[in-house]
Amino acid sequence: MPTITADALKRMLRLPADVVTGTPRVEKDPHGGDVAVVPARPYAGDMGRCARCGRRGRPYDRLGMRRWRHLDVGCVKLLLEYAPRRVDCEEHGVTVEMVPWAGRKSAYTRDFERQVAWLSVHAPRSAASSLMRVDRKSVGPVRRRVADGLRAGQGPGLFDGPRSIGVDETSYKKGHTYMSVVVDHERGRVVRMRDGHGEKAFDLFFQALTPAQRESIAVVTGDGARWIDERVFRWRPTAERILDGFYIASWASDALDKARTAAWREAGKAGAAEKGARDPIKGARRALLKNGADLTAGQRARLECVANTNESLWRAYKLKERLRMILRQSPGEAAPLPRQWAADAFLSGIPGFVPLGEKIARRRFDILRTIRSGLSNARLEAVNNRIKTTIRMGYGYRNLDNLIALVMLKCGRLNLKLPGRQ
Repeated sequence: MPTITADALKRMLRLPADVVTGTPRVEKDPHGGDVAVVPARPYAGDMGRCARCGRRGRPYDRLGMRRWRHLDVGCVKLLLEYAPRRVDCEEHGVTVEMVPWAGRKSAYTRDFERQVAWLSVHAPRSAASSLMRVDRKSVGPVRRRVADGLRAGQGPGLFDGPRSIGVDETSYKKGHTYMSVVVDHERGRVVRMRDGHGEKAFDLFFQALTPAQRESIAVVTGDGARWIDERVFRWRPTAERILDGFYIASWASDALDKARTAAWREAGKAGAAEKGARDPIKGARRALLKNGADLTAGQRARLECVANTNESLWRAYKLKERLRMILRQSPGEAAPLPRQWAADAFLSGIPGFVPLGEKIARRRFDILRTIRSGLSNARLEAVNNRIKTTIRMGYGYRNLDNLIALVMLKCGRLNLKLPGRQ
């Protein structure tokens, strides 16, 4: 009966070139079915290397037989078997020797972990666990090791050349618990994500950069938080600080909502004398906050009713639309408009728009820079939506590092491929 040569077996299992395989055997799996066991060992010249640094160490002793889970062969589990040595490394002391097919402190081969990580990015954890026949609690650590390995493979290049970055925060569970996110606008990927938010989290991002990498940052976008201005001025004083047009428009939307609430209350007071005083305002919130070009016929009719019955609320709506249109003007045409808008809002006396007029006047130069740059956090918001979708898909992960690894694999462009398809 013909037998498979060691070289053919190594190619079939896609093992590294510096691995020697023996004759496989089939055993009974304690959990049911069969399991194939393949003896393996590194080449003699690659034995005795420290698993942390890869340097050769002095032989210390030999451990008992260990097994690493590899990709299944058909419907049969496959294990690699080897009794590793312990070596005395000059830098790290006594440690287990490196094996070519698996990472340090892992019971799975690299190809197996990569496939588990790929599945967990594209499917729920329960599906990855069931298909790969591993405990669901193992999926998170596996994915984290793969993400760390891919990031380590990119090295400092992960932060190389970001000319424009966006800064934002996203919640990942109840209780106002946030993660800070830094996105490279040009490459459209997450370059930094960590627990916490605010100036301390942003400081940690800049501290991780080399001076050359910090010098490459020319534009920083984000909302109007003052701490962003302060951190950018400290770490990259010559970078251009760009307010996001989305947040500028949201200021007016928030002010309009306050004006609508005030109008509702005033209509309620007048309702005792005039029946139906609240009818024009009732159900108008969506029409008021929606962009004018996107209104339906029913919403346009609702706005016409507001225009005919509540002058203050209608003026607030027109102010909101004016600010939104200013952000779409060319830089030359937009130059005097923020100051004019701020004066009109301040003199309107409408609740919500008086303080907003002062804010726009104070930050008009930032708004003009936003218009000149043409940049926005639209890409950052798109990435944020992907992050939130990923968080929902990763529902149940108690370890935040595992969740961040999932987000980085999905949104960080770490080049995660299935085994054999790199």
